[in-house]
Amino acid sequence: MLKVNSAVYSSTPQVTVNRKVYIFKLVLHLLFSSPDAVLNIRLTDRKRASIVEAAVEGFSRRGFYATSMNHIADLANVSKRTLYKHFDSKEALFEAIVDEMIDRSDSVPYEDYDPESDLTEQLIALARAEIDLMASGPIQNLARAGLSRVIAEPEVAKSINHKRFLRHIVRWLKQAKAAGELTEMSDVQLAAWQFTGLLKSFAFWPPLIRGEARLTPRRRNKVAKETAQMFLARYQ
Repeated sequence: MLKVNSAVYSSTPQVTVNRKVYIFKLVLHLLFSSPDAVLNIRLTDRKRASIVEAAVEGFSRRGFYATSMNHIADLANVSKRTLYKHFDSKEALFEAIVDEMIDRSDSVPYEDYDPESDLTEQLIALARAEIDLMASGPIQNLARAGLSRVIAEPEVAKSINHKRFLRHIVRWLKQAKAAGELTEMSDVQLAAWQFTGLLKSFAFWPPLIRGEARLTPRRRNKVAKETAQMFLARYQ
């Protein structure tokens, strides 16, 4: 089962909270609260994370619409009261799943562009990091959990800030261009979409849609290398 990082969740019903504000308040609470109160916060956060994990399992197996809140409560082994204390609807759980995908994307240790290193090798390394992320079990599970809803409700897909998933790629491309590389690239955002789109064709969509096995290390390296070479042939 997917393991959700309970540290990113608060005990409030809202999912899309300002994490910096929450962390600041949590630190203050930890400093000035009794040990019993601190333990309660930790248990609450773990319970919240277990509910999200249950939602991922339910949505992945049955789809968003066929999964009831009662079923999610059963999977999480919590009462309906506890479930609704944390999430008032399946829509709120869906938002939590999207947040978890973004958190995992943000946690990848991408390297900045290095003008002293070979451009092609850096781009290949960037491609490998992207492949490892998009083909990972947690990301595949999260994506599968939300797939039925975004297909049925295109407006939901439009509401997701997809640019958040490209931040590291866009930053690297901008750094490379500022250093005098990628001289043929005029639209960094478009180039980032093209780069990740090529990788998804091999590493993301086949396992997600067709249930294919993840790329072998040898195949992964080949896809990363040839994608980088194709990209540079256009923009360098």
